[in-house]
Amino acid sequence: MIERLIYCSRAKIPMESLLVIADILAVSQRNNRRDHVTGALGYARGRFVQVLEGAPTDLDRVLRRVEADPRHTDLHVAWRAPVEGRIFSDWSMTAPRIAPEQEPKLIEAIENCDQHPAAAVEMLRRIASGGAEADR
Repeated sequence: MIERLIYCSRAKIPMESLLVIADILAVSQRNNRRDHVTGALGYARGRFVQVLEGAPTDLDRVLRRVEADPRHTDLHVAWRAPVEGRIFSDWSMTAPRIAPEQEPKLIEAIENCDQHPAAAVEMLRRIASGGAEADR
């Protein structure tokens, strides 16, 4: 069985450096490949939104790692449920590059991830796929 999980959190450290984001992405990719977890990470204005897909025990392991990560605080699982298949099957973890015109929509998706988790998933999917519809 595959589940999809969406969480939001706040950054505890300055995230302006691309090196910090690259480090998070590299570690996530290595761990997620090992654990057969796929997903996407979005970041804007000190907030993260992440979509993870995998077996329940693997998602639990990832959550324990993220909760222990000193770069995160206020972690909140917005949604978790079984799903038919993966949306991010091509990515052990992607952090799509956000164009300036996309940032307001990503910020809105992050700020509303508790009320509208599907919107956060869709926004990350569109950006990660390079879809122009993400700009709308």
